[in-house]
Amino acid sequence: MYRNFASVSSHRVVVNANCLQVHALAYNLFNWFRRLSLPANMKNQRIDTIRLKLLKVAAKVVHSARYTVFKLCSSCPYKKEFYETLSNIRGLQLQLE
Repeated sequence: MYRNFASVSSHRVVVNANCLQVHALAYNLFNWFRRLSLPANMKNQRIDTIRLKLLKVAAKVVHSARYTVFKLCSSCPYKKEFYETLSNIRGLQLQLE
């Protein structure tokens, strides 16, 4: 998942500079997500591990008139962490400057 910036994808400097900025932005956004919304036992894990445990989860999304519910299978090993992360995201407060 980690990209070696010594091997660039283009011969143009502008394209490579933009690619580097996009990757740096994605890295910073993920660190923000990790710090603010992950459970304490998952904050020190690698990006690939978190992505595998929380983002690559098969779930059925059920919409009702008032709620949207994620239904995970009963054998999902990281069900508690998934729901705790959703609860932490729900509890975030928007701060406008």
